[in-house]
Amino acid sequence: MNNSSRPSFEQFVLIIEDKLKIPREQVQPETVLKDVEIDSIAVIEVVLAAEKRFGTSISMDDVDVDGTAEDLYQLVVAAVGVGQT
Repeated sequence: MNNSSRPSFEQFVLIIEDKLKIPREQVQPETVLKDVEIDSIAVIEVVLAAEKRFGTSISMDDVDVDGTAEDLYQLVVAAVGVGQT
């Protein structure tokens, strides 16, 4: 995967902002998803939107709703990388 095709954290946060109406300023890499009221249903919404936006597939088995925004972002990056092999 080359860096130009890798989604940026900012692109990922824009999905969260759009789907969940959570301001970008509240979502930093270290932000725990639960702390900004991102529950399992909201995570599914974000994952589905990321899959559509980046043309990839993410296993929900890998998603940890107790994790951070960075954790979820890294799943997206890994899925995009797999899709470009």
